[in-house]
Amino acid sequence: MAAGADQDAPKVLADAPMTAFQFLVVLLCCVINMADGADVIVMAYAAPLISREWHVTPQVLGMVFGAAPVGMAIGAFGLAPLADKLGRRTIIVTAFSGITVAMLLTGLAGSVPVLAALRLITGIGLGTLLASLTVVIVEYSNRRWGNFFISVLHIGFAVGASGMGLIAAALADEFGWRSFFLVGGSVNVLILLACLFVLPESAEFLLASQPRNALARVNRIFARIGRAPLDALPPKPVRGRKGVGLPSLLKPPFLRPSLLLWVASIGYAVVGYYHLNWTPHVLAEAGVATHLAISSGFFTGTGAILGNLSMGVLSSRTDAVRLTALYFLGAALALAGFGLVAPNAIGMFAMASLISFFTLGGFSGLMIVTSRQYPALVRGTGVGGVVGFGRFGAVIGPVIGGLMIGAGMELWGSYLVFAGFALIPFIALLILAGGNADKAPVPAAD
Repeated sequence: MAAGADQDAPKVLADAPMTAFQFLVVLLCCVINMADGADVIVMAYAAPLISREWHVTPQVLGMVFGAAPVGMAIGAFGLAPLADKLGRRTIIVTAFSGITVAMLLTGLAGSVPVLAALRLITGIGLGTLLASLTVVIVEYSNRRWGNFFISVLHIGFAVGASGMGLIAAALADEFGWRSFFLVGGSVNVLILLACLFVLPESAEFLLASQPRNALARVNRIFARIGRAPLDALPPKPVRGRKGVGLPSLLKPPFLRPSLLLWVASIGYAVVGYYHLNWTPHVLAEAGVATHLAISSGFFTGTGAILGNLSMGVLSSRTDAVRLTALYFLGAALALAGFGLVAPNAIGMFAMASLISFFTLGGFSGLMIVTSRQYPALVRGTGVGGVVGFGRFGAVIGPVIGGLMIGAGMELWGSYLVFAGFALIPFIALLILAGGNADKAPVPAAD
Protein backbone atom coordinates (compact mmCIF):
# COMPACT_ATOMS: atom_id res chain seq x y z
CA MET A 1 0.00 0.00 0.00
CA ALA A 2 1.45 3.38 -1.02
CA ALA A 3 2.21 5.99 1.59
CA GLY A 4 1.17 9.60 1.31
CA ALA A 5 3.43 12.41 0.22
CA ASP A 6 3.41 13.82 3.71
CA GLN A 7 5.12 10.74 5.15
CA ASP A 8 8.17 11.77 7.17
CA ALA A 9 10.69 9.36 5.64
CA PRO A 10 13.64 10.26 7.92
CA LYS A 11 11.46 9.69 10.98
CA VAL A 12 10.24 6.39 9.55
CA LEU A 13 13.83 5.22 9.11
CA ALA A 14 14.82 6.51 12.55
CA ASP A 15 12.02 4.68 14.36
CA ALA A 16 11.82 1.43 12.36
CA PRO A 17 13.97 -1.66 12.99
CA MET A 18 17.13 -2.03 10.91
CA THR A 19 16.88 -4.29 7.88
CA ALA A 20 19.55 -6.56 6.39
CA PHE A 21 20.11 -4.10 3.54
CA GLN A 22 20.68 -1.21 5.95
CA PHE A 23 23.21 -3.28 7.88
CA LEU A 24 24.92 -4.08 4.56
CA VAL A 25 25.18 -0.38 3.67
CA VAL A 26 26.67 0.41 7.09
CA LEU A 27 29.12 -2.49 6.80
CA LEU A 28 30.25 -1.29 3.37
CA CYS A 29 30.88 2.22 4.74
CA CYS A 30 32.97 0.74 7.55
CA VAL A 31 34.98 -1.38 5.08
CA ILE A 32 35.65 1.73 2.97
CA ASN A 33 36.91 3.53 6.06
CA MET A 34 39.14 0.58 6.94
CA ALA A 35 40.67 0.91 3.48
CA ASP A 36 41.09 4.64 4.11
CA GLY A 37 43.00 3.91 7.31
CA ALA A 38 45.36 1.67 5.36
CA ASP A 39 45.76 4.28 2.62
CA VAL A 40 46.65 7.01 5.13
CA ILE A 41 49.30 5.06 7.05
CA VAL A 42 50.93 3.17 4.17
CA MET A 43 53.46 5.92 3.47
CA ALA A 44 54.77 5.67 7.04
CA TYR A 45 55.59 2.00 6.43
CA ALA A 46 57.06 2.68 2.99
CA ALA A 47 59.18 5.70 3.99
CA PRO A 48 62.26 3.84 5.38
CA LEU A 49 62.45 1.67 2.26
CA ILE A 50 62.00 4.66 -0.07
CA SER A 51 64.68 6.57 1.84
CA ARG A 52 67.21 3.77 1.38
CA GLU A 53 66.33 3.05 -2.26
CA TRP A 54 66.23 6.67 -3.45
CA HIS A 55 68.67 8.15 -0.88
CA VAL A 56 66.01 10.63 0.18
CA THR A 57 66.63 12.95 3.15
CA PRO A 58 64.12 13.24 6.02
CA GLN A 59 63.39 16.82 4.93
CA VAL A 60 62.30 15.63 1.49
CA LEU A 61 60.26 12.79 2.97
CA GLY A 62 58.58 15.36 5.19
CA MET A 63 57.25 17.03 2.03
CA VAL A 64 55.74 13.73 0.93
CA PHE A 65 54.24 13.13 4.39
CA GLY A 66 52.75 16.62 4.40
CA ALA A 67 51.02 16.22 1.04
CA ALA A 68 48.26 13.92 2.30
CA PRO A 69 47.11 16.15 5.21
CA VAL A 70 47.02 19.16 2.86
CA GLY A 71 44.91 17.11 0.47
CA MET A 72 42.60 16.05 3.29
CA ALA A 73 41.92 19.69 4.12
CA ILE A 74 41.19 20.45 0.46
CA GLY A 75 38.82 17.49 0.26
CA ALA A 76 37.01 18.30 3.49
CA PHE A 77 36.53 21.99 2.67
CA GLY A 78 36.22 21.90 -1.12
CA LEU A 79 34.69 18.59 -2.18
CA ALA A 80 32.81 17.15 0.81
CA PRO A 81 30.15 19.91 0.58
CA LEU A 82 29.34 18.71 -2.96
CA ALA A 83 27.66 15.69 -1.37
CA ASP A 84 24.85 18.09 -0.47
CA LYS A 85 24.46 19.03 -4.14
CA LEU A 86 25.43 15.95 -6.17
CA GLY A 87 24.54 13.22 -3.68
CA ARG A 88 26.38 11.05 -1.19
CA ARG A 89 26.82 8.05 -3.50
CA THR A 90 28.29 10.14 -6.33
CA ILE A 91 30.87 11.73 -4.05
CA ILE A 92 31.84 8.49 -2.31
CA VAL A 93 32.29 6.57 -5.58
CA THR A 94 34.21 9.43 -7.22
CA ALA A 95 36.48 10.07 -4.24
CA PHE A 96 37.20 6.39 -3.66
CA SER A 97 37.93 5.92 -7.38
CA GLY A 98 40.48 8.73 -7.18
CA ILE A 99 42.12 7.18 -4.12
CA THR A 100 42.26 3.77 -5.82
CA VAL A 101 43.91 5.12 -8.98
CA ALA A 102 46.36 7.21 -6.93
CA MET A 103 47.33 4.20 -4.79
CA LEU A 104 48.02 2.05 -7.85
CA LEU A 105 50.02 4.79 -9.56
CA THR A 106 52.02 5.41 -6.38
CA GLY A 107 53.26 1.84 -6.67
CA LEU A 108 54.69 2.80 -10.07
CA ALA A 109 56.03 6.26 -9.13
CA GLY A 110 59.61 7.07 -10.09
CA SER A 111 60.32 10.37 -8.41
CA VAL A 112 59.62 12.31 -5.22
CA PRO A 113 57.51 15.04 -6.92
CA VAL A 114 55.27 12.39 -8.48
CA LEU A 115 55.02 10.63 -5.14
CA ALA A 116 54.02 13.86 -3.40
CA ALA A 117 51.44 14.70 -6.08
CA LEU A 118 49.84 11.27 -5.78
CA ARG A 119 49.74 11.53 -1.99
CA LEU A 120 48.04 14.91 -2.38
CA ILE A 121 45.37 13.29 -4.57
CA THR A 122 45.00 10.46 -2.05
CA GLY A 123 44.55 13.01 0.73
CA ILE A 124 41.89 14.91 -1.21
CA GLY A 125 39.90 11.72 -1.58
CA LEU A 126 40.32 10.81 2.07
CA GLY A 127 39.19 14.22 3.28
CA THR A 128 36.14 14.02 1.06
CA LEU A 129 35.19 10.49 2.11
CA LEU A 130 35.19 10.84 5.89
CA ALA A 131 32.37 13.38 5.85
CA SER A 132 30.28 11.52 3.27
CA LEU A 133 30.65 8.14 4.97
CA THR A 134 29.54 9.63 8.28
CA VAL A 135 26.49 11.15 6.60
CA VAL A 136 25.48 7.87 4.93
CA ILE A 137 25.78 6.06 8.27
CA VAL A 138 23.41 8.63 9.81
CA GLU A 139 20.91 8.47 6.97
CA TYR A 140 20.75 4.67 6.77
CA SER A 141 20.67 3.92 10.52
CA ASN A 142 17.79 4.05 12.94
CA ARG A 143 17.78 5.95 16.21
CA ARG A 144 18.89 2.94 18.24
CA TRP A 145 21.98 2.07 16.20
CA GLY A 146 23.06 5.30 14.46
CA ASN A 147 25.44 6.72 17.06
CA PHE A 148 27.01 3.33 17.71
CA PHE A 149 27.66 2.82 13.99
CA ILE A 150 29.35 6.23 13.69
CA SER A 151 31.74 5.15 16.44
CA VAL A 152 32.38 1.81 14.72
CA LEU A 153 33.09 3.69 11.49
CA HIS A 154 36.00 5.48 13.17
CA ILE A 155 37.29 2.28 14.77
CA GLY A 156 37.47 0.86 11.25
CA PHE A 157 40.00 3.54 10.33
CA ALA A 158 42.34 2.39 13.12
CA VAL A 159 41.82 -1.28 12.22
CA GLY A 160 42.74 -0.57 8.61
CA ALA A 161 45.90 1.26 9.64
CA SER A 162 46.95 -1.67 11.84
CA GLY A 163 46.11 -4.18 9.11
CA MET A 164 48.30 -2.35 6.60
CA GLY A 165 51.17 -2.69 9.07
CA LEU A 166 50.81 -6.48 8.99
CA ILE A 167 50.59 -6.47 5.19
CA ALA A 168 53.66 -4.24 4.86
CA ALA A 169 55.67 -6.42 7.22
CA ALA A 170 54.81 -9.51 5.16
CA LEU A 171 55.66 -7.90 1.80
CA ALA A 172 58.63 -5.66 2.60
CA ASP A 173 61.60 -8.04 2.35
CA GLU A 174 60.57 -9.94 -0.76
CA PHE A 175 58.54 -7.42 -2.77
CA GLY A 176 59.59 -3.96 -1.59
CA TRP A 177 57.65 -0.79 -0.82
CA ARG A 178 55.85 -0.60 -4.17
CA SER A 179 53.94 -3.77 -3.32
CA PHE A 180 52.30 -1.97 -0.36
CA PHE A 181 50.54 0.44 -2.71
CA LEU A 182 49.77 -2.11 -5.43
CA VAL A 183 48.18 -4.53 -2.96
CA GLY A 184 46.30 -1.73 -1.21
CA GLY A 185 45.07 -0.34 -4.53
CA SER A 186 43.96 -3.79 -5.68
CA VAL A 187 41.92 -4.28 -2.51
CA ASN A 188 40.39 -0.87 -3.15
CA VAL A 189 39.33 -2.01 -6.63
CA LEU A 190 37.32 -4.85 -5.10
CA ILE A 191 35.69 -2.52 -2.57
CA LEU A 192 34.92 -0.02 -5.34
CA LEU A 193 33.11 -2.73 -7.32
CA ALA A 194 31.02 -3.50 -4.24
CA CYS A 195 30.16 0.21 -3.98
CA LEU A 196 28.99 0.34 -7.57
CA PHE A 197 26.62 -2.60 -7.09
CA VAL A 198 25.50 -2.15 -3.48
CA LEU A 199 25.80 1.44 -2.26
CA PRO A 200 22.55 3.39 -2.82
CA GLU A 201 21.91 7.10 -2.74
CA SER A 202 20.48 8.48 0.47
CA ALA A 203 16.68 8.46 0.42
CA GLU A 204 16.68 11.49 2.72
CA PHE A 205 18.90 13.40 0.27
CA LEU A 206 16.65 12.47 -2.66
CA LEU A 207 13.54 13.62 -0.80
CA ALA A 208 15.16 16.92 0.15
CA SER A 209 16.90 17.77 -3.14
CA GLN A 210 14.36 16.09 -5.48
CA PRO A 211 16.46 15.57 -8.62
CA ARG A 212 14.97 14.03 -11.75
CA ASN A 213 13.30 10.63 -11.14
CA ALA A 214 13.59 11.18 -7.37
CA LEU A 215 10.28 9.48 -6.58
CA ALA A 216 11.17 6.31 -8.51
CA ARG A 217 14.65 6.21 -6.95
CA VAL A 218 13.27 6.67 -3.43
CA ASN A 219 10.71 3.92 -3.93
CA ARG A 220 13.38 1.53 -5.20
CA ILE A 221 15.35 2.17 -2.01
CA PHE A 222 12.22 1.79 0.13
CA ALA A 223 11.53 -1.55 -1.56
CA ARG A 224 14.99 -2.78 -0.57
CA ILE A 225 14.45 -1.84 3.08
CA GLY A 226 10.86 -3.05 3.30
CA ARG A 227 9.19 0.37 3.51
CA ALA A 228 5.89 1.30 1.86
CA PRO A 229 6.39 3.30 -1.36
CA LEU A 230 5.42 6.95 -1.66
CA ASP A 231 2.72 7.97 -4.12
CA ALA A 232 4.18 11.49 -4.41
CA LEU A 233 7.13 13.52 -3.20
CA PRO A 234 6.70 15.74 -0.13
CA PRO A 235 7.01 19.53 -0.53
CA LYS A 236 10.57 20.51 -1.37
CA PRO A 237 12.32 22.26 1.55
CA VAL A 238 12.91 25.96 0.98
CA ARG A 239 16.54 25.55 2.04
CA GLY A 240 17.03 23.08 -0.78
CA ARG A 241 16.93 25.91 -3.31
CA LYS A 242 19.80 27.78 -1.65
CA GLY A 243 23.50 27.29 -2.23
CA VAL A 244 25.74 24.84 -0.46
CA GLY A 245 29.26 25.14 0.87
CA LEU A 246 30.80 26.64 4.00
CA PRO A 247 29.17 30.07 3.43
CA SER A 248 25.78 28.41 3.94
CA LEU A 249 26.88 27.52 7.49
CA LEU A 250 27.73 31.12 8.34
CA LYS A 251 24.10 32.22 8.32
CA PRO A 252 21.36 31.62 10.91
CA PRO A 253 20.40 29.11 12.18
CA PHE A 254 23.74 27.39 11.50
CA LEU A 255 26.22 30.15 12.39
CA ARG A 256 26.41 29.59 16.14
CA PRO A 257 26.64 25.78 16.15
CA SER A 258 29.07 25.80 13.23
CA LEU A 259 31.52 28.16 14.93
CA LEU A 260 31.35 26.21 18.19
CA LEU A 261 31.89 22.88 16.43
CA TRP A 262 34.82 24.24 14.40
CA VAL A 263 36.49 25.55 17.55
CA ALA A 264 35.88 22.20 19.27
CA SER A 265 37.38 20.33 16.30
CA ILE A 266 40.56 22.42 16.32
CA GLY A 267 40.94 21.91 20.07
CA TYR A 268 40.46 18.16 19.73
CA ALA A 269 42.99 17.84 16.92
CA VAL A 270 45.67 19.85 18.75
CA VAL A 271 45.51 17.37 21.63
CA GLY A 272 44.86 14.23 19.58
CA TYR A 273 47.68 14.70 17.07
CA TYR A 274 50.17 15.81 19.71
CA HIS A 275 49.37 12.63 21.63
CA LEU A 276 49.60 10.47 18.50
CA ASN A 277 52.95 11.86 17.36
CA TRP A 278 54.87 12.57 20.56
CA THR A 279 53.78 10.06 23.22
CA PRO A 280 56.42 7.38 22.43
CA HIS A 281 59.15 10.04 22.41
CA VAL A 282 57.96 11.57 25.67
CA LEU A 283 57.88 8.14 27.34
CA ALA A 284 61.41 7.38 26.16
CA GLU A 285 62.71 10.75 27.33
CA ALA A 286 61.11 10.14 30.74
CA GLY A 287 63.23 7.01 31.18
CA VAL A 288 60.94 4.28 29.83
CA ALA A 289 62.88 1.65 27.85
CA THR A 290 62.74 2.37 24.12
CA HIS A 291 61.04 -0.89 23.19
CA LEU A 292 58.39 -0.27 25.85
CA ALA A 293 57.88 3.32 24.68
CA ILE A 294 57.28 2.09 21.14
CA SER A 295 54.87 -0.56 22.40
CA SER A 296 52.75 2.19 23.94
CA GLY A 297 50.86 2.25 20.65
CA PHE A 298 49.17 -1.00 21.63
CA PHE A 299 47.85 0.45 24.88
CA THR A 300 46.83 3.79 23.41
CA GLY A 301 45.21 2.02 20.46
CA THR A 302 43.23 -0.19 22.81
CA GLY A 303 42.16 2.88 24.76
CA ALA A 304 41.03 4.56 21.54
CA ILE A 305 38.90 1.56 20.50
CA LEU A 306 37.26 1.34 23.92
CA GLY A 307 36.65 5.08 23.92
CA ASN A 308 34.92 4.93 20.54
CA LEU A 309 32.77 1.98 21.57
CA SER A 310 31.76 3.55 24.86
CA MET A 311 30.77 6.78 23.11
CA GLY A 312 28.66 4.83 20.63
CA VAL A 313 26.83 2.99 23.39
CA LEU A 314 26.37 5.86 25.83
CA SER A 315 25.42 8.53 23.27
CA SER A 316 22.39 6.45 22.30
CA ARG A 317 21.16 6.68 25.89
CA THR A 318 21.90 10.28 26.88
CA ASP A 319 22.50 13.75 25.47
CA ALA A 320 25.41 13.34 23.03
CA VAL A 321 26.48 16.99 23.27
CA ARG A 322 26.98 17.00 27.05
CA LEU A 323 28.45 13.49 26.99
CA THR A 324 31.06 14.54 24.42
CA ALA A 325 31.89 17.59 26.52
CA LEU A 326 32.50 15.31 29.51
CA TYR A 327 34.84 13.14 27.43
CA PHE A 328 37.00 16.16 26.66
CA LEU A 329 36.98 17.09 30.35
CA GLY A 330 38.21 13.54 31.00
CA ALA A 331 40.93 14.06 28.37
CA ALA A 332 42.04 17.26 30.12
CA LEU A 333 42.28 15.48 33.48
CA ALA A 334 44.18 12.54 31.94
CA LEU A 335 46.64 14.91 30.24
CA ALA A 336 47.29 16.71 33.52
CA GLY A 337 47.63 13.35 35.26
CA PHE A 338 50.19 12.13 32.70
CA GLY A 339 52.49 15.04 33.48
CA LEU A 340 52.07 14.68 37.23
CA VAL A 341 52.73 10.91 37.46
CA ALA A 342 55.97 11.05 35.42
CA PRO A 343 58.42 9.38 35.54
CA ASN A 344 56.41 6.45 36.94
CA ALA A 345 56.15 4.16 33.90
CA ILE A 346 52.99 2.32 34.94
CA GLY A 347 51.22 5.55 35.75
CA MET A 348 52.28 7.12 32.44
CA PHE A 349 51.06 4.12 30.43
CA ALA A 350 47.75 4.20 32.30
CA MET A 351 47.30 7.92 31.70
CA ALA A 352 48.31 7.62 28.03
CA SER A 353 45.62 4.97 27.58
CA LEU A 354 43.06 7.23 29.26
CA ILE A 355 44.08 10.14 27.04
CA SER A 356 43.35 7.98 23.98
CA PHE A 357 40.10 6.73 25.49
CA PHE A 358 38.69 10.20 26.12
CA THR A 359 40.23 11.98 23.12
CA LEU A 360 39.23 9.48 20.43
CA GLY A 361 35.91 8.78 22.11
CA GLY A 362 35.40 12.55 22.14
CA PHE A 363 36.14 12.73 18.41
CA SER A 364 33.45 10.12 17.70
CA GLY A 365 31.11 12.16 19.86
CA LEU A 366 32.00 15.27 17.88
CA MET A 367 31.09 13.50 14.64
CA ILE A 368 27.82 12.27 16.17
CA VAL A 369 26.91 15.74 17.39
CA THR A 370 27.83 17.35 14.06
CA SER A 371 25.88 14.86 11.96
CA ARG A 372 22.78 15.39 14.12
CA GLN A 373 23.11 19.17 14.12
CA TYR A 374 22.35 19.77 10.44
CA PRO A 375 19.47 18.84 8.09
CA ALA A 376 20.09 16.70 5.01
CA LEU A 377 20.92 19.43 2.50
CA VAL A 378 23.80 20.86 4.54
CA ARG A 379 24.85 17.77 6.50
CA GLY A 380 27.78 16.87 4.24
CA THR A 381 28.97 20.46 4.37
CA GLY A 382 28.66 20.56 8.15
CA VAL A 383 30.60 17.35 8.74
CA GLY A 384 33.18 18.33 6.12
CA GLY A 385 33.73 21.67 7.84
CA VAL A 386 34.42 20.04 11.19
CA VAL A 387 36.82 17.55 9.58
CA GLY A 388 38.55 20.33 7.65
CA PHE A 389 39.06 22.68 10.58
CA GLY A 390 40.49 19.75 12.51
CA ARG A 391 43.36 19.69 9.98
CA PHE A 392 44.58 23.00 11.41
CA GLY A 393 44.79 21.49 14.86
CA ALA A 394 46.54 18.44 13.41
CA VAL A 395 49.38 20.73 12.31
CA ILE A 396 49.39 22.99 15.38
CA GLY A 397 49.51 20.24 18.04
CA PRO A 398 52.71 18.43 16.98
CA VAL A 399 54.46 21.75 16.26
CA ILE A 400 53.66 23.17 19.71
CA GLY A 401 54.75 19.89 21.28
CA GLY A 402 58.05 19.94 19.43
CA LEU A 403 58.73 23.53 20.45
CA MET A 404 58.05 22.83 24.12
CA ILE A 405 60.17 19.66 24.13
CA GLY A 406 62.99 21.47 22.32
CA ALA A 407 62.86 24.30 24.83
CA GLY A 408 63.29 21.82 27.69
CA MET A 409 59.94 22.62 29.28
CA GLU A 410 59.07 20.51 32.31
CA LEU A 411 56.83 17.57 31.45
CA TRP A 412 54.10 18.51 33.91
CA GLY A 413 54.02 22.06 32.51
CA SER A 414 53.74 20.99 28.86
CA TYR A 415 50.95 18.53 29.64
CA LEU A 416 49.06 21.19 31.57
CA VAL A 417 49.21 23.30 28.40
CA PHE A 418 47.61 20.51 26.40
CA ALA A 419 45.10 19.91 29.19
CA GLY A 420 44.10 23.51 28.59
CA PHE A 421 43.63 22.81 24.88
CA ALA A 422 41.37 19.86 25.78
CA LEU A 423 39.17 22.25 27.74
CA ILE A 424 38.45 24.21 24.54
CA PRO A 425 36.08 21.57 23.07
CA PHE A 426 34.71 20.95 26.58
CA ILE A 427 33.66 24.59 26.92
CA ALA A 428 32.49 24.93 23.31
CA LEU A 429 30.21 21.90 23.61
CA LEU A 430 28.78 23.05 26.92
CA ILE A 431 27.89 26.36 25.27
CA LEU A 432 26.32 24.46 22.35
CA ALA A 433 24.33 22.28 24.75
CA GLY A 434 23.04 25.36 26.56
CA GLY A 435 21.90 26.94 23.32
CA ASN A 436 20.16 23.76 22.20
CA ALA A 437 18.25 23.65 25.46
CA ASP A 438 16.85 27.14 24.81
CA LYS A 439 15.39 26.39 21.39
CA ALA A 440 14.25 23.56 19.21
CA PRO A 441 17.16 21.80 17.54
CA VAL A 442 17.80 22.11 13.83
CA PRO A 443 15.91 19.31 12.08
CA ALA A 444 18.12 16.32 11.52
CA ALA A 445 17.80 12.72 10.43
CA ASP A 446 15.87 11.68 13.46
